[in-house]
Amino acid sequence: MRGSRRRYLLLSLLALPCLLALGGWAWSARQGLEQPAPRDEFGYLGSTGCQSCHADHHASWSRTYHRTMTQEASAKSVQGAFDGQVVSYWGQPVRPTRKNGEFVFEYLDRRGRVGATVPVARTVGSHRYQQYLAAAPGGRYQRLPLIWHNGEQRWIHYNGAFLYDDAQRFDQHAATWNPNCIYCHNTGPEPRITNADELFQRLKRGERFNYLNEAHWDSQVAELGIACETCHGPGAQHAAANRNPVRRYWLHLSQRADPSIVNPRRLSPERAAQVCGQCHGQRLPARPELVDRWLSRGPTYRAGDDLQAHVRLVTRDTPVPAGDPDTFKLRFWQDGTPRLSAYELQGLMQSSCYTQGGATCIGCHSAHGGDPAGMISAENRQGAACQGCHQGIEQALPAHRQHAASGAKTNCVDCHMPKLAYGVMEIHRSHRIQNPAPVANATAQRPDACTGCHGDRSADWAQAALQQWRGEAGVAVPTTALPENLRQLFAGDPVQRAVAARLAGAEDSALTPVARHAQLPLLFAAMEDRYPAVRRFAWLSARQTASVLGDNRLQLALGQFDFIAEAPRRAEVLTVIRSQFRPAPVVDRMGGLLLGDGGGDAARIAELRAQADGRAINIGE
Repeated sequence: MRGSRRRYLLLSLLALPCLLALGGWAWSARQGLEQPAPRDEFGYLGSTGCQSCHADHHASWSRTYHRTMTQEASAKSVQGAFDGQVVSYWGQPVRPTRKNGEFVFEYLDRRGRVGATVPVARTVGSHRYQQYLAAAPGGRYQRLPLIWHNGEQRWIHYNGAFLYDDAQRFDQHAATWNPNCIYCHNTGPEPRITNADELFQRLKRGERFNYLNEAHWDSQVAELGIACETCHGPGAQHAAANRNPVRRYWLHLSQRADPSIVNPRRLSPERAAQVCGQCHGQRLPARPELVDRWLSRGPTYRAGDDLQAHVRLVTRDTPVPAGDPDTFKLRFWQDGTPRLSAYELQGLMQSSCYTQGGATCIGCHSAHGGDPAGMISAENRQGAACQGCHQGIEQALPAHRQHAASGAKTNCVDCHMPKLAYGVMEIHRSHRIQNPAPVANATAQRPDACTGCHGDRSADWAQAALQQWRGEAGVAVPTTALPENLRQLFAGDPVQRAVAARLAGAEDSALTPVARHAQLPLLFAAMEDRYPAVRRFAWLSARQTASVLGDNRLQLALGQFDFIAEAPRRAEVLTVIRSQFRPAPVVDRMGGLLLGDGGGDAARIAELRAQADGRAINIGE
């Protein structure tokens, strides 16, 4: 008996430290759940620190283009053809090549001699195109003029991607990375300007100088690219707290939210949308005094915060601190709808689906699923997410659509989120979810879902068709008026012309083969636009049209066109393209833009072009 008591006492003494430790773990776990430390107290961890516990989420994030948004230049990250072939745009021959293990751009003089060799330090982007950064004096990273287009597998000069005309300098868009791109393309950005006081004193003395060239930087990021902690907040505290196994099991069994980290799906719809909107919603510091903070230690917002306590979202009416007072106004359609990419949050916030239905970004998109291009599933691309709220419409979908099941534009997003936002090298969907309103949108000088798809019809025709669907009898449907998309193709401003040019050749549009063929001369005319971006979209649409029509000869001729070649070369190739086109007599002259024999009416096109707004649009990239 005494032996048993002694063994029991001995075991109790041995177990006591374990029980005390367990109690300590439990106490610290409880305290951590009830009184979490500020998230920045421990700082950032890095995605590799997340991987050990969240291997599946790390793997799904690794598939995305967020991960590769910014990378150090290496054989693994560089996508462009640095093969020694010379490309020449805006009068400057450049040879992308490799030297001593580095990727470099050699700038050549008129005799082909190397004038300067610029090594690539970092890459930006890896999806549709890739930009290149060079290290410059003062800690600067400078964006270089040539970008690699993955879809077309070719070099393109940045002047062809922006909404400016041909009268651009070779280095027009050589932006500085440190006070600009660093914010949205990286995790935990800190620009760290080091000579701000000196520059301020020089300004006070009335000196004139290039601020971006004179500023010195010691820029740091927690991680290159858009990593876990951009969306979940700094994770070092979370990792430290969850080394406690009791805490982990307590959270698991209780199903409680872990306050040491942010899960966007546990946030309110407003806060969840703001996690994405910290980058997909162009913004300024909320207060002037925050500008210094942004230039030194970076933005104050962290995932889960109220974004609008930290920033002021840019709208059509936002005052411009300096420069062209219309800079922000031109980034929106006249009704306030964003017409550029990177304003998705502003568009969503204007939607009743958001204000009344609680719609948020992650209702359609997921960083851990779907197609990495857009982070969206095939079903959600067709509007499956809409059916969660609009169940009554889902049950009567054919009648609601008013289109044959096999026809064009038969899903939610094509009608309610049409493509009308310009982004570098592409036209994107509007994130302002709206009902089509052809006449109202034409009055606001913006594209509309109906006339974008029915590119050979006017806004009045589309409005009359909608009224007929609603049962408003006796409404005439005119068919001879000027098609709205073609009006904007020639009489619109640069964004209107770019969007119209892209929509004109959309594979899933409602245009008949006859209408597609008939508008080709108009696309050829748009390929003469003085804005390179418009020429490119017109060329893409002409090429798509030739493909749909099965016109191989025309496809081959179009393949020789380079939208950023010198003007004489473009004119020469266009002459060949037109010679391969076989016009046919037309009944529908598309509002007078076509002659009876099927050729374009140059005088009518010139008349519309005289109405165009020629102002360049600063897209803020």
